[in-house]
Parts: sequence; C-alpha cells; structure tokens
Amino acid sequence: MEMKNNLPKGWVECSIGEILTAKKGKKPASTIDEPREGYVPYILIDEMEGKQIRTYTNDPKVSIIDETEVLLVWDGSIGKCGSGLKGAIGSTLVGLKALGGIQTKFLEYTIRQQNNFIKETSTGTGLQHINKDFFEICKIPLPPLAEQHRIVAKLDALFEKIENNKQRLEKIPKLLKRFRQSVLAAAVSGKLTEEWREKNKNIECVDLILDKINKEKIKYVKKIKEYIPVSEYETIELPDTWRLGRWDNYLDFSDNPFRRGPFGSVLKKEIFISSGYKIYEQYCPINDDCSFARYFIDEKKYNELKNFAVKAGDFLISCSGVTLGRITQVPDKFDDGIINQAILRVRINQKYFDSKFFLLLFRSPYFQRNIFENSTGSAIPNVKGVEELKSIPAPILSLEEQKEIVHRVEQLFAFADKIEARYTKAKAMLDKLPQSILAKAFRGELVAQDPNDEPASVLLERIKAEKEKLAAEKKLIRQAQGKGKKTKEYSIEEKSVKIAAEKKINYKNKKK
Repeated sequence: MEMKNNLPKGWVECSIGEILTAKKGKKPASTIDEPREGYVPYILIDEMEGKQIRTYTNDPKVSIIDETEVLLVWDGSIGKCGSGLKGAIGSTLVGLKALGGIQTKFLEYTIRQQNNFIKETSTGTGLQHINKDFFEICKIPLPPLAEQHRIVAKLDALFEKIENNKQRLEKIPKLLKRFRQSVLAAAVSGKLTEEWREKNKNIECVDLILDKINKEKIKYVKKIKEYIPVSEYETIELPDTWRLGRWDNYLDFSDNPFRRGPFGSVLKKEIFISSGYKIYEQYCPINDDCSFARYFIDEKKYNELKNFAVKAGDFLISCSGVTLGRITQVPDKFDDGIINQAILRVRINQKYFDSKFFLLLFRSPYFQRNIFENSTGSAIPNVKGVEELKSIPAPILSLEEQKEIVHRVEQLFAFADKIEARYTKAKAMLDKLPQSILAKAFRGELVAQDPNDEPASVLLERIKAEKEKLAAEKKLIRQAQGKGKKTKEYSIEEKSVKIAAEKKINYKNKKK
C-alpha cells in the first residue's frame, strides 16, 4: 500500500507492524460454562461484538489479552476490531498491543481506517483470512504522539454523535411498521372513514348487499352458514352501518373459490420438468411476487390438476409455517400453473368486494391474529381446516366505502414510503460517514497541528528500541526455560514484525 509523501509536518509513514506487537489466539483444550477461580473469559467474535461471555478456560497455552489491547478478526469476518476486553482469545482473533505510549484507541481507529485494505488484500477462497504479510505491507501515516491524543479525543466525540444518530434512526423502521399497522387497524374497524360516512349516508344498505350475496350463494352451496362469527374468534367493534360475518361472504362461489394445493404423491418431484406449467409456491405470498418458479409440470399433469390452477386476480395465501397468513394477488400477466400444498388459492366476488380492500383486511393485525391464534401446531403453525379458516369474522361494508378506505390507506402508506426513502438515504450516508471521518483524520485535517509536538520519527525510534528490548527479554526467558530455538506454533506471535524498511516485498492488490 503505497502512500504519497505529502504528510503533514512531523508525521511519518511506516508499516503498521512497526508500532505494535501481535499475538494469535488459540482454541483452548477445554472450557467451562460458568466463571470459576483460576479461569478467564474465553473471547470469540460474538463476545468481541458485545455479547455476553459464554465460556471460560484455564488452559495455560492460550493467548491472554487485556483492556489495553486491540482485538482484530483474522479469519472469517476479517477487519472487525474492538478493545476493552480481558481474557483468552480464540483462534480467529489476534491481539494487538500498541507500543511507545500510543493509545489503544488510536491503534483501533488506525485498524478501522485500514478496513478496505484488509479486505482487498485478503487471502482464501471460501473463508477469508487477513494476508499473512499484513503487518509489513500495510503502510500508515503516523502523527506525533500529542496529535494522536487530540485525534482520538475528536474521533471519540464524533463517533459518539454518529452512534446516537444511528440509534435514533434505527427507531424509524419500527415506528413506520407500527404506523402502517395502525392504519390497517383503523381501516378495517371503520375509524378511517368516520367522517366520510357522515357525508355519504345514501350508500347501499349492507343488509341488502348480504341478501344479494345470500341469493347468489344458495345456487352453489348446499347449506348456507350463518353470518354470526364462531365464538372463539376475536371480534372488533364496527360502525352501525357495517355488519360482521364470516369472511367466506367475500368468496365467489360460482368459480371454485377456495382451494388448497394438492398433497402427497400427486406432486412428487419425479413429475417435475425443467420448463412448462409453473408450480406456485410459498415464495409468492411471502415475497409478494408471483414471478418466481423452481418446478414445472407438463400439459398432461396440468390438465389433471386444473382445479388447482391460478388465474389473474386470484389471491395466494401461505397456509403453514411462520409465514402463515402472508398473501399476494396474481397479476394480470402471469404464467399458467397450479398451487402446491403450502398455498391456499382464494377467489373473491368482485361485484361486492374490492380486491385491494381484501388485501388490506387480510394483512390487518386483527385478521392476522385470528389466523395464528386459531392455527394448529406449536413449532410449525398450520391452518386448522377449511371451515375454521372460513369462519374468521370479517366486516361487511359497501363497495363504495371499501374503495374510499383503499384510497385513504394508499395516501397514508405513500406518506410512510416517503419517510422510509428519506430514512434509507440518511442511513446510507451515516454508514459511510465513519470511514470519511477516519480518512480526514489520517490526512491530518481533523485537528490542528502544533509545531511544538515531538515529531513522529522520534516516537518511531523509541518504539524500535522498545521492541528490541522486548525481543531480548523474550530470548532470555526462552533460554531460562530451556526452549532453545523458536517454533512456529503461533505464527503471528512468534514471528517478529519486521520494519518495512528492512525488507522489500513484492505485492499486488487483489482485483476488486
């Protein structure tokens, strides 16, 4: 990583390895789940990211770090770093200790500023690893020690503001979700159109609408179900001009309105082909997208299963799993096909009911609660049965008011969408801000320079002498222990981090 020689006065360029010592983590031979005397916390990436300590170890061969060291993820989620922890570190981590009085926080900010370089120069095809020569090939601008302290103080203040703003921003998606749910709740309870009803009292009486539905329904249904909802279902208070009945009043009984996909051997994978008539799966209602397809059947099988075919305007509902109750509508342009066993296909009577209102009703908190609370299975919720699902109470109201509700909901949702777009833009800017601030800090543009500061070159000389002293002490300890020649058991810890000037390295960055 070459740097232009236009550093502020008193700064120097050096390899990051010149200002630190490093030790690679190691997996302990054994761990326990609770703290005990003589044991230290075992730190992995989760703990480094703020999660609670889960295990402890007393293995004497592990690498121990304290609060003055920076933790760097060496394998996997490379580049992540942090400090302030004490304990044994796992094999995917490296502990870095700044020398010469350099603050731990300054070293942490330096690592964070080099995050892109770390990723660009990584090795490994599946699991990423930081390049083994990282300490030598990563060049950094080093300010005077006094200026480092000023930089850290300024960065701490700015990053605290960024974090506070992030926390405030993170509340917006939850608030928007709550807002949309409140709008849907108001829509299906009649509160959204209270004023509208006062001005539009001449709309068709709902009792007359129900009579018409009843007369049409009797042609196709042997026994007409009463409009009184099943007692175990939650109900809602409705305006005087609305009625509460089973939601199967919405169905178009002249057109095979209510079907769940075929089960068992009817849809064996052996019958699937690479192209043909599409199988509509749970992906469609889950993602509100009918374009997806993994499986197809031929024309012969399609004709056998035509009772389960879809057409434009149909509603596809997920009827099992955590996505129970998700719904989408088949668009005008669609591929011929059938539903699978996890899908319920519904067709509504569009003479009396608006498709968009039906979607709002089905997605409302009231209706979704009823679906889940009256499902079977604890691990994997499932629709109890056809009659139970049809019995969920639903408001019956005039088509005119349904359309007015849809109009008002769309307006309010459009307002929420604008706020969400502004949130997305603000979040993207805020996510980029830390690197922008770090870049400014390490160009010498964040705080004022002081000509009276001791030059960084003097600091480097002190660090060099400190490292030589540490190496000599290590050597004496090893000799006293009778270990003799070094081993390569801890490649990063045992290998001295060479000063870049002592060794030329031919290195090419990875292509992005």
